[in-house]
Formats: sequence, structure tokens, C-alpha cells
Amino acid sequence: MLRRLAPHDDRAASAGLPGRGAHWLFALLCGFGLGLAPPQSAAAGQCPKGRRAVNHDVAAGETLSKIASRYGVSVSDVEATNPKLDPRKLQIGQRLLVCKSASKTSSPSKSSAKKKRCGRNGRIVEHEVAKGDTVSEIARSYGVSEKSVLARNSGLQGNPNKIRSGQSLLVCVDASRAVNAKSCGYRTPLHRHTVVPGDYIAEIASRYGVRRKDILRLNPKLAKNPNYLRPGNELVVCPDIPPRYRNEIEHTVRSGETFGEIAKRYDVTRRQLLRFQRGRLDDPSKLRTGQRLRVWVDAGLVPGFGAYGDDDGVLKVGVLLPKGYGYTTKPASLRWGTPRAVRLIQTAVGKYWSKNRGGPKIHVGDISRKGGGPFPPHKSHQTGLDVDVGYVLKGPLRDETRFRKAVEGVLDVERSWKLLKAFLDTGRVRYIFVDYSVQQRLYEYANKRGVSEDTLDELFQYPRGKRRARGIVRHWKGHLDHFHVRFKG
Repeated sequence: MLRRLAPHDDRAASAGLPGRGAHWLFALLCGFGLGLAPPQSAAAGQCPKGRRAVNHDVAAGETLSKIASRYGVSVSDVEATNPKLDPRKLQIGQRLLVCKSASKTSSPSKSSAKKKRCGRNGRIVEHEVAKGDTVSEIARSYGVSEKSVLARNSGLQGNPNKIRSGQSLLVCVDASRAVNAKSCGYRTPLHRHTVVPGDYIAEIASRYGVRRKDILRLNPKLAKNPNYLRPGNELVVCPDIPPRYRNEIEHTVRSGETFGEIAKRYDVTRRQLLRFQRGRLDDPSKLRTGQRLRVWVDAGLVPGFGAYGDDDGVLKVGVLLPKGYGYTTKPASLRWGTPRAVRLIQTAVGKYWSKNRGGPKIHVGDISRKGGGPFPPHKSHQTGLDVDVGYVLKGPLRDETRFRKAVEGVLDVERSWKLLKAFLDTGRVRYIFVDYSVQQRLYEYANKRGVSEDTLDELFQYPRGKRRARGIVRHWKGHLDHFHVRFKG
């Protein structure tokens, strides 16, 4: 028997729209004309005559001086409109009120608007170059051509390699990407996760298909103590798996029902279900008929998030994966990738072989065609960021050069786990598709070999059920004979 405990959470409903209160307060104050501050100094929520208010969401790496410079104001001006602000404790996603110089009219001028728009349906965004970035990789991350990036940054046209860490580049991106967060590479909006009883960092990371380190990067306060989470607190995250609302329900234990069966029914782990009880359940193996358990279940998708549409495309700048020691390849026409993806494949295979001498060669399958684009029967493999890799097999199929199903007794679980981990350890994997039955064997092997529960919860969809989108390693039909790696752009 199920009973909902609480109505829809208004905080969750506004998760993708932080700071509505600030907008309302500002509108209310202006509506009543409470302009009591002198022209040189603005009270919180107000701007002096000749200036207009804008909201700025703090991005990774930004300082107060950098934000002030962006809007042509002083640091003291920003501090004046944000009296509770501590410049030394800026948080990614934090919203600041800035009073910038206003145009002659109440709305931006036509010339100003034109500067922000580009192409038929594009907007100009500012990209801050990170260490190791190249023009081609920056272009790829925004889904544009290298030529278009160079066209808007005249200083690079003579030498595209003349970019440095911290440099700002202008990029014309599709309007749908322009609304996304700078902290997320303009790939997705920044989402605010509301902590519920029983949440822990590894589970939150798995929920959004990211790594724990990604969450700690966006939430510096957690770096000192990742387990310091309180119900109601908010964390910011760049979700790879679209976020969903959550509802708390109550489950009444039926006769003969086990704790594991209840966890499986709601597609959660036993660990998570136990944490939902907040210490009120001493022994999960001694459930009583009629006993009530609390469970947090997923509801509908949060508006503004969904499919990212990055399966389609072309490969503007591609390189051929060369033949090499320890692995076999497909024909040259099928193994073109981005320079970074090819380098990561070689790194992963090289790391695997450095610790696993004497085994069968790794079978590296399709990547992309030269120039990218549609690659039947694949739905993806168009942009040079995908690669199919065969599982390591044993017995008569050990040296098989074709993909073969990794059924019981054929899969070399130890070597396959080490190969999968070598790809994950590159730090550039977005997701890996692995058949659910294979996930189970890899998960159980890693667990027996001492891999931490947090790491397993973060990485694997198993044992939550193949219907539940969780983790980096996820089920997708057709991946019993190989696993599919998608690298980050």
C-alpha cells in the first residue's frame, strides 16, 4: 500500500529558475518608487538613476573584479547592491545584482541587441579558454565550425594555435545553447538539486550521470567534507541525465516481503533505501508485516532539460586511429575520431596493457567515418566522439576478431573490468553503454576486489534496474557483445 506524504515541492519546481524572489522584490520596490539611495550608491534591489539592474550568475573561475569589469562598474558598486556578499566566498551559480549603465531607453538599443545576436538563430557567448583547449575542440563543444570561431576572433586568424589559458573568445552558438550555463559549457542549464533525507554524494552524482569530482568542483564547500549534507540544502550540478522531480511516499511492508525486494521494486539500492529511513530501521533483515518505510521516488522531468541532441553532426577535424600494439582495428574508413578521442583511446588501451600483459588483443571497433555524419546502423558515431570496444573474452573465443556475445563462461570478467576502468580513468568519459547482465558481473567482481561502495554507486546503473537512468555505465540494448564509449567534447 502506498501513501503520498507531501504535495509537490515548490522548491523543486523552481530548481531550474533560481532567484525568482530577487526579481519579485526588485519589481515591487521599483513599483512603489522607493528610490531612497543617493545616485552614487545603490541599496540592495535598487539602482541609481542612469543605471539598470541585471542578474549575474557566478560561473566557475570568476572573481568579483572580473564580474565588475564585465559590466563596466567598480567592485564597490557590486558590493553596494549585494550587502550580504562576501567577495572571498563566491559560489558557482550564486546570483548577484549588478547596476550597469542604462541605455537612453528602458530596453536595450537595437545596436546592442544586434551585437548579441548572430546568424539566423544564434547568440554570442563568451568562452574562457581552459588549459589544453584548442580552437577545434572549442568549436566542437559548441557544435560550430572552427572557421566560425576564427571569424569572430580576428586575433587568431593568422595563427589558430595562439590561444592561452584564461583568454576570452566570442562564439556564435545556437540560441537553444545560449540559455545554458557557462559553468556547464553551454551544454545544459545549471540545475539546483535539493537534498532529501538519505542523499549522499555518490548517489547524487549517479542520479545526474556525472562524477563526484564534478559536484565538488561546482560546490566548493563540500570539498572539505563531502558527507556534510543536510535535507533542504541545495547543490548545483550540470546534469548529463535530465533531472526529475521527487516525491516522498510511504510503503507498507506486506507478508513475506524482503528489504531487497522493496529496493528492487522502487529501482533503488539497498543502501539508499536504508538511508531513507534515517536510522529508524535497525535490522533490514527483520521487517514486520505492516511496518512502514519511507521512500523517495522519481516523478516527471524538470522543465528545461531533456535530450541534448549531440548524436547528430559531422567531424570537421578528424584523425585516423593508427594500428598499434595490443589492439585490432576496423578498416581505415571506419576509425576516424577527434584528435582528443583518438588520444584517449590510445591512452586507455596503453594503460590496460601496461598492467595486463599476456592477454588477448583488444578489439577497437567503429569510431566514425572520415568527415563524420550518418553511419548506419549506428544512431551516433557521427562526430568522432564514440567508439565501440569488444569485451575481453576467454576460452575458444579468446582471440576472436569479431564482436561475440559476452555470455556466462565466455566473458573474462577480470580483464573486462580493468579495460572498462582504463577508459573511465581518462576522466573524459560522458557515458558507457554496457548490457545490464554484464554490468552485474563487472559490479560484483569489482565489489569483491575492494572497490568502494561509493565508487560503484557513482559509476554503475546496476543494481537499480535497467529502467532507471543512473550512473556513467548504463544499459542500452545491443551491447551484449561490446561496450560503447562516448567521450566528452
